[in-house]
This record gives sequence, structure tokens and C-alpha cells, in this order.
Amino acid sequence: MTRRAPLSALIIAGGRGTRFWPCSREKSPKPLFRADGSQTLLAATIARTLGLVPRDRIFVLVAKSHARAFRRAIRGLISPRNLIIEPAARGTAVAIAFGVATIEHRIGPGVVAVMPADHLIETASQFRLTIAQAASLAAKHASIVVIGIPPTRAEPGFGYQKIGPAIDHGFKVDRFVEKPRIALARRMVRSGQFLWNAGMFVLDSRTLDAELRAHSPRLASGVRAMTGAPDSVIARSYKRLNFDSFDREVVERSSNVLGVRARFRWHDVGSWEGLWEALGNKEAITRGNAIAIDSRRIFAQSDSRLMVLFGVEDIIAVDAGDAILIAHRSRSDSIREVTRELERRGMSRYL
Repeated sequence: MTRRAPLSALIIAGGRGTRFWPCSREKSPKPLFRADGSQTLLAATIARTLGLVPRDRIFVLVAKSHARAFRRAIRGLISPRNLIIEPAARGTAVAIAFGVATIEHRIGPGVVAVMPADHLIETASQFRLTIAQAASLAAKHASIVVIGIPPTRAEPGFGYQKIGPAIDHGFKVDRFVEKPRIALARRMVRSGQFLWNAGMFVLDSRTLDAELRAHSPRLASGVRAMTGAPDSVIARSYKRLNFDSFDREVVERSSNVLGVRARFRWHDVGSWEGLWEALGNKEAITRGNAIAIDSRRIFAQSDSRLMVLFGVEDIIAVDAGDAILIAHRSRSDSIREVTRELERRGMSRYL
């Protein structure tokens, strides 16, 4: 009986995280944001993966423009060889195809757990249990396994998966619904038959190759041509890769998709308001050198000087040293408009 290779992990560390301005910037993207005030989101992702995945099989994929920042960030966590560099950001379909092919080229075929670097997850032990179950399904059924999150609200901004017939400790995914209108989202959540998509996939590298050949053959051939090639060849080839998300290019087209219900608590943490909710919806959350007096429903953070919020409500206040953000909580999802305005004004040093 052939012994199965240990599980590998591909952590996708993309995205600038403009809604976390001024703490998340071009030189310090969202995965390097310290959501809990101490540990970066990337470091937390690596830490909870250890114990299930050997350290030497944990890989982090980043765009070339962020390579220097991430080389510093992974120091002492994983080997610098395990930083996979994309010549340019090309979306999740290209990132996953290229990342998994690179891992297979370096250490051989096997099951890979693909996950974002910028989510808040509790607890680590429940996360590892969920991923282990998904890995078992992926190996046994040669399927793409998606992680489903039990929804806590009707959220029109998320993708959903419908639970189909049970298979072992998972289920067949009946169908996907991408960002439904709020009325439909409410009906789906009430039905108890839908889970949120977490952007996590567990699959064997050979399964991925077969699915790419079937549903995105041009991407499959492009990745095969780059595997093991010199950096200059990869850079030229990457420019020609223009594909949609992994969900749309592969997962939503495939009939070979299983799901596992997450046992862990999950927060996408896409904005300051999302972080406030993830930290417990407290009346006042203050971090660093910040004080709240007679203030309600506020988030305040100062990395240096003293910040005092007095007699205010529903405010986000963040002092990053060279820039200060004061925003109403209801506008948290629109903070990317700030970075657009700074760009328009030629104030690129603050981006």
C-alpha cells in the first residue's frame, strides 16, 4: 500500500486591503496587518496551519511588488525558499494554478490546502480538524473540496454553496450562488441548506491539473509551460494570463466538487467595521495609545501619540503616525474611496 505524502499548504497573500487604510498600504498589505494588535494575519495563518502541515511544506504566494515586505514577514516562520513569487497579480485562478504547480514541481504531487492569508479564525485546533477532514475527502474521492462556513447573517456580499447529499464526513455541493440580493440571501440562510464560501480549497495537485485541462485548458497549458522555467520566461508568460477567479474558472464549472462544514469561527475582516464585529461588538475598542471616555460603538487605535475620544459615537479613529483616519462606522466599507482620492491628488506616499 502506497503511503500518502504529507499535506502541503498554499497561503495566498494577495490584496492591498485598501479598506484598512491607513494601516494597510502598498508596502504593508493587508496580510501584514496586525488585526489582534500583536500578530500579523499572515503569521496567525502559518501558526494555525502548523501541527497539521510540516513547516517545510507551508508555502506563501505573493506578487513581486510585495516580495520584499513578505521576505521580512516570514523570517523565522518558514524557509525563504517557500515564498512563491508571482511576477504580477493575476487573480485567484492563476495564483492557485501557478502555486500548486510550483509546489508539485518542488516536492512532488499530493494534496494541497489552499487558503487566504487574511482571515481571522478560531480556534486553531478546530481549523486543523476541518482541513484534515477536507484533505481526506480530496484524496479519497479525487475531488476539489471547498470549506463552507455556517452563516451568521444574510450577507449579500459573500458567495454561497448549497449543501447536497452527504458523502463520508462531507457533502456533494449542489450549486453555488455568488453574491445574492439581500432578499434571496435571507431565504437561503433561513433554509439552513446554504453555507458561505470561505475561499479555501483542498485538492490533490493531479486533480487540479485534470480540472484545469477540462475547464480552463489555456490556463492549464500556460502553467505547464512555466513550471520549472527560468524567472524571465515565467515573467513573460504571466503577462499573457488573464483569467477570472478560481471559483468561476474551475469550481463553478466542475461536477467534481465536495464540501466540508467548517468547525471553526470565521471572520473575513474586510473592513474596520468587520474588525470591530470580529473583536466582539464592544461599546468601545481601543488599541495602542488610545483612550475612550463617555463614547460608544467606537474603534480607536494609535500607534504613537495619545488619542482621546470623548463623547462621540459610531466613530473609527486610526492614527498610523504619518496619517490619521476619522470615519463614521457606516462608511467603513467605502474607505477605499480615500485611497482613490489620495491617488487623484498625487499623494502616493500615503498609499
